[in-house]
Amino acid sequence: MIYFFSGTGNSRYVAEIAAGKLNDLCCDIVSPQPFCGETLGLVFPVYAWGLPFVVEEFIENQLANLLSSKKVTYVFCIMTHGDDMGYADNILRKKLATVNLPLSAVFSVFMPNTYVCLPGFDVDKDEVADGKVSKTVEKLKSICQQIENKEERVDVNRGALPYTKTYILRPLFNKFLVTDKYFHISDSCTLCGACASQCPLKNIEVSDKVRWKGNCTGCLRCYHKCPNSAIKFGKFTEGKGQKKSLKSIVE
Repeated sequence: MIYFFSGTGNSRYVAEIAAGKLNDLCCDIVSPQPFCGETLGLVFPVYAWGLPFVVEEFIENQLANLLSSKKVTYVFCIMTHGDDMGYADNILRKKLATVNLPLSAVFSVFMPNTYVCLPGFDVDKDEVADGKVSKTVEKLKSICQQIENKEERVDVNRGALPYTKTYILRPLFNKFLVTDKYFHISDSCTLCGACASQCPLKNIEVSDKVRWKGNCTGCLRCYHKCPNSAIKFGKFTEGKGQKKSLKSIVE
């Protein structure tokens, strides 16, 4: 069983490919199904060189109940990221240890950039995004073979200064920037409700205005899925693009 969290579609895309190659099931952690089988997989994006809050909460509050004392013989994780992941796997390993699960194998794969909420961060150009997806689809063949063989493996892209990013910058990032208080709408908003229907945490209400309710994991799905490009995050997103939809998976 593969449990995934996906903000804008990258990790869902990877989880569905992996599930197909492994002849396994996958489901969203937002509405998880009871665990079946003996191999536990986790697929999710790296946020600020660590785990999304919603993934941490899933492991802490739901995973043990879903496993329901079933025997788990192998635990793997595939993390998606635009550039690098720091020591996100170390954070995951410690989280899993709190529910008595080891991390047998961890992989990271490149997917299109989605973070746009700081200067210098924007979505990838189409050719860059397409190149990342193509290389990841190819790499997943090898990853899934290693998972089938139940190999113990750490195959990740930590990037430069991983300790600084995960243990010094990440706490500051989470404290000040993983918030919905800077979201607002422009005059192009039609109150269509797409943001509310797309939000995985049901954190958005639309009536005579759009309102965020304070339970944000920073996935930016509302921003990227707005059909009118009306959602802004302070002034940081001015002039920036939206992530395009991924092409259908072809096995």
